[in-house]
This record gives sequence, C-alpha cells and structure tokens, in this order.
Amino acid sequence: MKADFVRQMHRSILQHKMIHDGETVLVAVSGGADSLALLYGLHALRQQLRCHLHVAHLNHLLRPDADTDAAFVRQHAEHLNLPCTIQQVDVFRLAKQWKRSLETAGRRVRYQFYDSICSETDATKVALGHHQDDIAETILMNLIRGSGTDGLKGIIPVRDMKFIRPLIEFTRQQIEAFLTSIDVVPRHDSTNTDTRYLRNRIRHELIPRLESDYNPNIKAALSRTANILGVESEYLDTIAHKAFETCQIQVSQENIILDREKFRQNHIALQRRILRQSVSKMLGTVSDLYFAHCEAILNLIEGNAPNAVLPLPNGLRFRRAYQRISFERKTTQIGNFSYPITTVGKTFVTALNAEINTELRDVTSGRTPTLPDGKFEAIFDYQKLKKIFSEPCSDTIPLTVRNRRQGDRFQPYGMQGTKKIKDFLIDAKVPRHERDNIPLLVCGDVILWVVGYTTSEPFKIEPHTQHYLYLSYASSDETAP
Repeated sequence: MKADFVRQMHRSILQHKMIHDGETVLVAVSGGADSLALLYGLHALRQQLRCHLHVAHLNHLLRPDADTDAAFVRQHAEHLNLPCTIQQVDVFRLAKQWKRSLETAGRRVRYQFYDSICSETDATKVALGHHQDDIAETILMNLIRGSGTDGLKGIIPVRDMKFIRPLIEFTRQQIEAFLTSIDVVPRHDSTNTDTRYLRNRIRHELIPRLESDYNPNIKAALSRTANILGVESEYLDTIAHKAFETCQIQVSQENIILDREKFRQNHIALQRRILRQSVSKMLGTVSDLYFAHCEAILNLIEGNAPNAVLPLPNGLRFRRAYQRISFERKTTQIGNFSYPITTVGKTFVTALNAEINTELRDVTSGRTPTLPDGKFEAIFDYQKLKKIFSEPCSDTIPLTVRNRRQGDRFQPYGMQGTKKIKDFLIDAKVPRHERDNIPLLVCGDVILWVVGYTTSEPFKIEPHTQHYLYLSYASSDETAP
C-alpha cells in the first residue's frame, strides 16, 4: 500500500507541476490523518523531487488539547529530521474583532501564517492536505449556499502558483490505509465530528445519505464535475481578465476605476467576474464577496442615479460617479478647510497636499498676456481686485482658498449670469464625493476661481489692464482636481 500511495502521489505532483527542483515546500501539518499522510508522502519523495521540506503548524487555541497537537507535530518533524515552525493565534478573539465566523477567521489567519513563514524560510510552495472527499464536501457546501462556478469547481490542485494539494486525487479511506501501512497514528480533532458546523453535517449526514440512496460513487462524480467546471472557469477568467483590461481607467493599491460604458458592453457572466477580479486585486481574496454584493453593484451600475456608493466587506466600497465605476478603500473625508493665500509668494495647502503660487505681473506695453485655460493656472485684473477688496493704504488683497459652502455662487468665465457652485459642479459631472474637496479661491465671499475648472468672469483682464495677478496650482495628490 505504501509504495502504491507514494507512486500515485508522485504522478499527481508531476501532472500538475506542483514542485520544481530546488524549491522549499512549506508543509502545513495539523496532526490529523490528511496532513500526516501529506508529510510522510512528501518526505518519501523528497529525493526524487529534489525539494526541501519545512513543517508548519498553527495553534488556533480553540481546543483544550491544542497544545498537545502542537507537541505531536513537532515530534513527527523531529522524527523525520525536518525543520519545524509552530505558532499560536487566538482565533476566537480575532473572529469577534473582525466580526467573522470562526471558520472564516481561522482560514484568514492560517494563510497569513503561511505567507509569514514562507517569507522567513524562502519557501515558494505551501502543501495542503485537501483530498477528494474535501472536494465533494466543498461543492455540496457551496451549492447549498448558492455559489457560482467558482465555488462549484471545488478545490483546485494548484492555486496562485503557490498552494499545492498533492493528495487531491485520494479518498479519505486511501489516506487512512496509507497511515496504517506505515504505523502512524494521527491525532483526532473533536471539532471534525461537531455537527454544528455545516461541513461536518455534510460529511457525516448528507454524503452518507447520497451514497446509500442515490449514487455510491457520489464523491468521484462530484470530483469530475469540479474538474469540468474548473477548466471552464479558468477559461472564463482569462476572457474576463482581457475585458477588465479594456475597461480599466486606473488601477492602484487605493482604488480601481473602470469605464462604465465599456463594462456594460460585456455579457453579465463576464461582468460578475470583472467585479470579482477587481476585489481580488484590491484585497487578494474574494472570500467575503457574495452574490448579493455583486447584484447590488450591478443594480447601481444599471440604475438611474449618476452618483451612488455601496459599502462592501473588508473596508472596501463601490462607487458609481457618472460614467466611472470604482472600488476604493474607505478613507476619511478631508472636511472643511480654509487657508489664507499670500498676495505674492507660495502657500502650501495641507488638506490637499497642494501648493498655490501667486505672482504680481505687469502687462508689457501693447501686448495682452497669454490667457491660461483657467484650470490650474489663472490670471485676474489686479486693479479690479484692488479696487474692490484691498483696504485703504494697503496693497494686499485678502485671498483665501477653501472648499464650498452652503449658498456659494459665482459668475463662470464667459457667462452673463451667476450660478450656484453646486449646480456648476453637477453640470461639470464632478462626482459627488469629490465636490467638497474642490478648492475655491475667494476674496471675502466672492469666488474668483474654481480650481481645476474655470475662473470668474468679472475679474478677467481687459485690453486696458496694466497689472494682473497670476496664480498656479500644483498638487502631488493623484486624486486632485
């Protein structure tokens, strides 16, 4: 039995190209049957695979005998003369802190643990003990929850070119027989029989019923289904990735912005995958993004509201702003700001991480200065400003840069009448969440410049202008107007 098991395991590793020469493989060992079979199988193959093994065990502090499990794993690592790293994490406390189930929190801390130990040991692969029975349980569990094809493809042999599952073709019965053949007795995890957990109810109640009443080979049948769906899902992901690249406007660690119209041109099957790929790029996982979230996002995209926000799990939110849709990390709003601007010189606007430069210039005789577009450079007739705003016996003009206030109005360049700032920004299709961050240059209550957009008509230079005030705005913030 031992030789057959090891040969089949070797074939599976080669077929799926799980391990390459010289790699260090982190072997996740809980002390149960699956992980021990994984450990001893890889140890038997380490010479043929030309790889190095490092044992890793995470104590979740969930059971009274958890410390005994850790000692058991260390004992087996020493018996095989393998390096071993053991750590402990209070998963119950983190589950409450993160407001997640114990199962979800446990999975999260395990993968954080694996990444940490890989960095410390230069391991490039993490071997996990999932097998054919796990595939059947996962498919049924996801089917009950209403999962899509990503959930129904079960557990794939290799994920992210890092996480490998050499036992994926074995049944639990074969694994237990292998351990018996090498005289290894695994630890028994009492939580594996606790039917309060959905997976355990599927394992101990649903699958036996399906085997006895419907299909004695139900596990193999579900494994075949997972294989078919896995291949098809991989193909759709490839197409969705190309569609994502076509839609993308900006991709960074803080946000992903997509073109709404280009997004809508895709079939809904690809739209859902583009959404999931976007979240995956932001968080590295989509485990907490459910069907209801995707449908709510799609409803906002197709709805009539040009500006809308939807909170998502794990500190993300989805935003629609006219023809742009985006995923972003939740950040605090800038709030109200107001900074006095020197008439001549530079002023740093801390709230916007920006600098405003102001210069007083003379008009060259007979030559009108070149007019900037009024977005990030502006000029104003200095005599008009001084006549209205300067104090007696003073050449200074009280300039301030601030964000909008209730009731703000101004006369945009080239227009006859005035307009509310609110209406101006709406007509300019400025996303709602950006409107309070738009800097306004004002004198008293008179708005001279909506930075990034336009200046005020009454203070434009004329043919008879002799002196003018030149201003420029520069920001190191990519999200500046």
